[in-house]
Amino acid sequence: MKSIGQIVKMIRQIKGFTQSEVYSGVMSRSFAHRFENGEHDISATKLFQILDNLLISVEEFRFIQNDYHRSSEQELNQQLQDAYDVHNLQEMGNIINENKNSGNLSFKSIAGIGQVLVETYQSKTFVITPAMESFWNQLFNSKAWTLQEIRNADILLPIAINSHRESLIPTIVNRFENNCQKYLTARGDPFHVSDELMGMYLTLLQTDLNTEQYDSANQLVSKARDVDKFLLTWNGRFAQQLIIAIWNLYFGSEEEGETIIAKISGAESLYVPPIDHNLKAIADMRRKLAKIYKKRHTD
Repeated sequence: MKSIGQIVKMIRQIKGFTQSEVYSGVMSRSFAHRFENGEHDISATKLFQILDNLLISVEEFRFIQNDYHRSSEQELNQQLQDAYDVHNLQEMGNIINENKNSGNLSFKSIAGIGQVLVETYQSKTFVITPAMESFWNQLFNSKAWTLQEIRNADILLPIAINSHRESLIPTIVNRFENNCQKYLTARGDPFHVSDELMGMYLTLLQTDLNTEQYDSANQLVSKARDVDKFLLTWNGRFAQQLIIAIWNLYFGSEEEGETIIAKISGAESLYVPPIDHNLKAIADMRRKLAKIYKKRHTD
């Protein structure tokens, strides 16, 4: 593998920057020459300065350093998510079986996530596996959550329900919200944590409905509406509208809920075959269960 300096040199030359433009105020000309030849390492602070001068992010730098590939952990996680989006349970099962006993903690955690996704797709209750417990311990015992933990934290909710740790759900949600807040800036949402927040609220809504915590579910819609729609990508906006639609099916106007679902379905129908089955599956299930709820509470 090429050294950091050699990768910096390659990027500098691709972008057409001179050494003076990239290294001025960071290191001497002679040191820069040796650095680019792989003869010297530098501190993280100096590397960040150089990447800023190159107009490139740390994430993109690592992608280029890895020969224009994501890390094996990122690839596996994306493979799992892609399989889940189209409900390819066989592919998800293969990923789980190949990694649930892995010595790599990241691979084992991904297998745990996969097990939860498969089990919650098939039923409301399931048995906690060692991989799920390992994932729980990794996240719940972390002092602070970075983006990786934030992106996976909603999986903690079904684990909590099925391991009789329901009392910890408010703690999980509060911790999630606080950690998301750290990544929001005065000028926006550079890491799209608002999307993750909406995903958590959608999972929490379904958890509350599944456990018949209807008062909590009824109140959750205000949190979803309070998230700035201008900070959301289209994925986040669809999730926000689905939350509002489900709330209407249960507690508000059924007609309004159906109208929103029809609009979401219309947007997704632009792609054939569908690229994401999850929103439709959630809407179909909630439509049936909401009718049962309303009948029970109006009789």
